Amino acid sequence: MPPLLSTARRWLGWGAFVALPLAPRMGLAQANNGALDLVAPIGAHATGMGTAFVAEEGSESIWWNPAGLARLDHSAFAIDHSENFFVKDDGISLIAAINRLGAAGITARYFNYGAQPAVDIVGNETGELLTRSIALGASFATTFGPRVNGGVTYRLYQSRIDCSGLCEGQETGSSTTSAVDAGVQFAPLPARPLRIGVEVRNLGLSLQVKDKPQADALPTRLHVGAAFDPRFKGMVPELTLRTTAEIVSALDLGNSEVHVGGQVGYKTGSTTLIARGGYVWQQGGGISSGPALGLGLASRRVQLDLARIFEDFSSTLGKPPTYISIRVGL
Repeated sequence: MPPLLSTARRWLGWGAFVALPLAPRMGLAQANNGALDLVAPIGAHATGMGTAFVAEEGSESIWWNPAGLARLDHSAFAIDHSENFFVKDDGISLIAAINRLGAAGITARYFNYGAQPAVDIVGNETGELLTRSIALGASFATTFGPRVNGGVTYRLYQSRIDCSGLCEGQETGSSTTSAVDAGVQFAPLPARPLRIGVEVRNLGLSLQVKDKPQADALPTRLHVGAAFDPRFKGMVPELTLRTTAEIVSALDLGNSEVHVGGQVGYKTGSTTLIARGGYVWQQGGGISSGPALGLGLASRRVQLDLARIFEDFSSTLGKPPTYISIRVGL
């Protein structure tokens, strides 16, 4: 292995293992977080499984735990879209599998919160206020022996309010910050299809909208979970099962969630049909608590996934949260 790549791999390992235990000391108060769209679900595969995804491998893990990219055997490109009453969310990702090293990827995500009318002092509509957010990311993942994966993601985030027309007296402008995700995965039992995942997500500087006293901490979260593939006596080889579970907590332990999920796949020829389900419990009964269902169709290196979250708020307002993803192996 070239010396530069070997050095990068070694520093990634130290960075991931050092960041995880130090994360609670780096976290700020979680009560008034900024950039909450960074914790919004993305990807129909993960969403259909209740977003219990920290221990999962594959190209969609670039949004959840970059360690899951480490053992990809081919490059991939993906488009993800979702919408609910609040926002339309579009993401793209490109991942390059690097022989004997791991994988590297880039992502872009665009949140569109729609337009609000801008009015003058007498109440006349003079323009529109456009609320948007953008997140750009770069990830790297590698393996440490046959049973451990590690990965990091750096993300540049900007929220902005722009004006179309005349918006005199209205608050416009942008705020920018950056965040880091660091995660590991390991298989503790070499003879068992069990994988454990641990990640700290959204470590970074506060989002400063006006001035430092009004800056909001990023929604830093600790994720701990597991994935297991059960097999039963008499189970046909065309059938596959996956179960996942995950605990998500703010670093001050003042907000916690439990996520569970599962999927059933059946392969016929070169096509696999997939059904998924999951559930999210939020402490205090948050608006994202509730079940999720998903469907998938994979043929060779093309995969189409659909998912829906069954929560009350957006559904009552006529926009149930819906997700669609297209992934292509290169």
